[in-house]
Amino acid sequence: MKVTFPAQLIKVASRADRTYVLSFNTRELRGEHAASLLDELLNEGWLVWSSSDDITEADIPPEKADSMTGQKTQAQRLRAVIYRLFEQSGKSGNFEQYYQSVTESLIDQLKSKLE
Repeated sequence: MKVTFPAQLIKVASRADRTYVLSFNTRELRGEHAASLLDELLNEGWLVWSSSDDITEADIPPEKADSMTGQKTQAQRLRAVIYRLFEQSGKSGNFEQYYQSVTESLIDQLKSKLE
């Protein structure tokens, strides 16, 4: 479902998991179906935002967002595998530090293969 209405981005808040919460205000939406229409939007999809009028149909990706397919992104899969390694290693401490260490090691290995 696609819906178009004017909106104003009023707040951006970062979260600990590196996602963001975006809050929008809309003009008064008239009609008996406005509330049910917005309720149907409580799902995941693409947000295409512009403060000017330069958005076209081509700006909307044709594929479903990863979260809509029920599959993890490649980055989510990699992080999950590194977390399992952390658990199995029996190391105590901070996972974030372990994650940084492992990803830096992977980056260095890949960089060494570059010409």
